[in-house]
Amino acid sequence: MLKSTPFSFSFLTEILSSPSVKPWASRLHPSAVLAVVKGVFNDVSQEAFSAANELRRPDLAELIEKIVGRLATLGEGAEPLVVDARGRVFADDFERLAPSALAEAAWTLSEPRTEFSERKDAAREKETIARLRQATGAEGAAIFSSVAAARVAVLETLAADEELVVARRDLYERDGGDRLETSLDFFPIIRREIGACNAVDPADYAAVCGPKTALVWTTRGRWATGGRRVDVADLVKLRAAEKLSFAILGEFEFAPLLDLSEFFDAALPTVGERLKSGYDLVLCDGAQLVGGPSCGLVFGSKAKIGEILRTRTAALTKLGRVEAAALAKTVELCSDRDAALAEIPALRILSTSLANLENRAKRLAALLETAPCVASVRTVEGRSALCSAATFGSSPTWLVEVRPKEGAPAELALLLEAASPRLLTRWTRDVLTLDMKTVAPERDLVVAEIFEKIALPEPRSVEGKR
Repeated sequence: MLKSTPFSFSFLTEILSSPSVKPWASRLHPSAVLAVVKGVFNDVSQEAFSAANELRRPDLAELIEKIVGRLATLGEGAEPLVVDARGRVFADDFERLAPSALAEAAWTLSEPRTEFSERKDAAREKETIARLRQATGAEGAAIFSSVAAARVAVLETLAADEELVVARRDLYERDGGDRLETSLDFFPIIRREIGACNAVDPADYAAVCGPKTALVWTTRGRWATGGRRVDVADLVKLRAAEKLSFAILGEFEFAPLLDLSEFFDAALPTVGERLKSGYDLVLCDGAQLVGGPSCGLVFGSKAKIGEILRTRTAALTKLGRVEAAALAKTVELCSDRDAALAEIPALRILSTSLANLENRAKRLAALLETAPCVASVRTVEGRSALCSAATFGSSPTWLVEVRPKEGAPAELALLLEAASPRLLTRWTRDVLTLDMKTVAPERDLVVAEIFEKIALPEPRSVEGKR
């Protein structure tokens, strides 16, 4: 008989949304909350399975009491919650997940690994790929554990005597030290680097693309927003004019499933629009499909994706089952635009009305005025960036500007970042700024409490004149 769990998904949702657990979830890192839920579920499951003749689902109140008890004992050893108020629409880690996707991840954590669960995981992956294809219009889609793994799988399809053409600007270092060049060095393929570090022209591609060119790699992200670049339409024209057969790959940091143009002042094409524009392959991070876990996704023709899936890399770098569960739920939400805008945090804050943000900003400002470290507070209109250090894609928001009572705004920012929960802000020489669009409504009181607990810096001593 296969081992199963005494919990249902709806039962788990009741626990995570209970009034006793929600306050802890707003103050602790989501991974810490998931770890506690998993631990309690495992313990109670073992107790239930050890019973001789019955498999009884534990009482809900009893489970919640155990979970809250463990959350209360986490103390300083747990990973702190990070409240990112810097104006980044796309947050990091599990905080970006919709509640239902987070619950799906927690449920998968609690579910024992059995033949049945493995068949269910395979069916879920198949369904997720079908949904991704439907949302993008792509013939095929592949899921990897990371963007780097997806890159390597694509490159593994190239033969040793084939050529890859890449602009030097696209080898730039990304966030976290990630380099496209690192993936390219895995294989003995011929690499044609063209252009300068900040510019590339159609003539650069025309000079090197030939019969042996198998793939032209282009990227677009926060690391490569300036300088001259070549549009995919130019590459398509070059390929047709010279009767070449190379594939064109576009790697995008931001390529959502849904059309988000109405929320930004710059174009943000979807995956489907990228494919229609001429790219044969589109590679992106699942996190930036808006609200999913970080993973590598590749879209393209059925034949191209088939080649990629037959590589050793594809077999060795599958997405973990917890992340796969969260991705599946996120993609499912994206099939209903209204549900996605209501539930996925990044989309919810993007679609929040300015009037709502203004009201929240004024309420938070009133709370912060009483904090001992604050001299004055005011609310102003501002802009939220698509991501950290992005030079494209901003949307209107309301800001809370804080002047510290002692020291410089940068010093107060360091104290807030060292607090628990950690509060990330941006600042100028005069003020420290909180962006209401990138703070979840349930975190407003948490932000006020962080300020309340900040101790004033010691006043600087002034030496007398000799």
